Amino acid sequence: MATLDQEGAELLPPQSSAIDRPRVRWTQILAISIFAFAFNFHWGALSTIILPSQVFKIVGRLQEGAALAFVLVPGAFISLMANPFFGWLSDRTQGRLAAWGRRRPYILFGTLLNVAVLIWMASARDIPSLAIGYALIQLFSNAAQAPFHALLPDIVPTEQRGLTSGTLGLLGTCGTISGVLIAGIFVNSSKPLAAYQQGLWITYGMIMLVMITLMLVTIFSVHDRAGTVTHDGFTGERQDGRSGEQRAWFSWLSRRMLITIGGTLAVILLVWGIMTLWNAENIAGIQIDGSLEQVILEVLATVGILRLFDFNPRRDPDFAWVLATRLVMMLGIYSIQTFLQYYMRDAVGVSDPEAATTQFVIIVSIASIGSAFAVGWLSDHFGRKRMVYISGFAMALVGLVFVITHSFVLVLAAGALFGLGYGAYLSVDWALVADVLPSHRNFARDMGVWNVASSLPQVIAPVLGGPIIDAFNRAGHSVQGYQVLFSMAIIYCIVGTVTVRFIRGVKS
Repeated sequence: MATLDQEGAELLPPQSSAIDRPRVRWTQILAISIFAFAFNFHWGALSTIILPSQVFKIVGRLQEGAALAFVLVPGAFISLMANPFFGWLSDRTQGRLAAWGRRRPYILFGTLLNVAVLIWMASARDIPSLAIGYALIQLFSNAAQAPFHALLPDIVPTEQRGLTSGTLGLLGTCGTISGVLIAGIFVNSSKPLAAYQQGLWITYGMIMLVMITLMLVTIFSVHDRAGTVTHDGFTGERQDGRSGEQRAWFSWLSRRMLITIGGTLAVILLVWGIMTLWNAENIAGIQIDGSLEQVILEVLATVGILRLFDFNPRRDPDFAWVLATRLVMMLGIYSIQTFLQYYMRDAVGVSDPEAATTQFVIIVSIASIGSAFAVGWLSDHFGRKRMVYISGFAMALVGLVFVITHSFVLVLAAGALFGLGYGAYLSVDWALVADVLPSHRNFARDMGVWNVASSLPQVIAPVLGGPIIDAFNRAGHSVQGYQVLFSMAIIYCIVGTVTVRFIRGVKS
């Protein structure tokens, strides 16, 4: 298998995936976790309120689903590659840059570039410009996020991971509440264009301020491990001064990487050609929808990316099941979250969908605060899996409420239940993956691979959901479109709840 890593990396059993580390103080847990507030402030405001609102302001109601997918999909696809790549790069960082730590340089520069692109997005006046800005945001945000995610297994001992994971979830939820609340106050697509743009700039400016401030707190408070030069950055072999041998390893690895990349592209082209031929010949009178084509091709590309970064389900089955669980659970979450603002407008019928979405997200987030912290602690004592079972059931039940009723009051009440399940799942999610990481030398790379299971649903959810919503809107049956979409979300949550039982190396 061609990988962006070593064949000889030391692999550890799931329960010992971390080197023994001393317990950390509360102040250090907070220092590790505080940047989660900034990220969630950023993404809560951007993905839940700002982007759907900007898209609607540009294209109107009848094209909102497809246009939103056009903006989101390229950026989400970039994150599939960017997160594991920057994680791998962070693990391999040596020399002068690594003297400041393997993680902090990426957190610093990634955040600064992210902030610069936010200015571009605030200025965007058409869908292509918005899509380009969002793609760059995903690139630079993941450059900071992947190394940041590795701080948890880097520094925190196993017995404190549930607590730290709960703290991350708690601060992340507070960040989501704050970001959505600020965006909901200042962004309103029903306002005249000049007033709308003024509110947009205020919101983007506050996101920049929060990102820079909390990034500085994290990089000056957390002292991660400096990179070492005892192992070669590509092969993992101990360096012995034989530069020719190292060049041979590099050349051999490059050829294998090219084989993996070339093979993946060949498979994608072959499958694309078969689907194109199928549609041209109208075989069996069935046409393969363009959205389905896109999902199939992106899944194939994801498989190639995972192979490139040494993902091996047979070697690391627990890690593979954690990825599968996260993928389907996040697919259920993003199927609801991506189109929540449009659901409020088209199905619930509120006059101010930004404000209604803000109220819903705040209720969800407040409910999730208690569960995020409490369940993180409970998972250390009573097992991770039980917490996932409870959270998956709660989120599936909320999807059912969305299917059978469209009363704003009942939707808000269901938001509280969704928040309990959502907070519980996110708090356990971090601890679950930290328990099963395959190699202690590649925390950031493996956390980046884990994040693919969050990025791929961001590709699939809008690609499948956008055309469904647009088709039912054009037919005058908006409500039925959301019923179909949320029924799919229920199935995803149920499947994600079931798959966690196959993780053998984690307490039940």
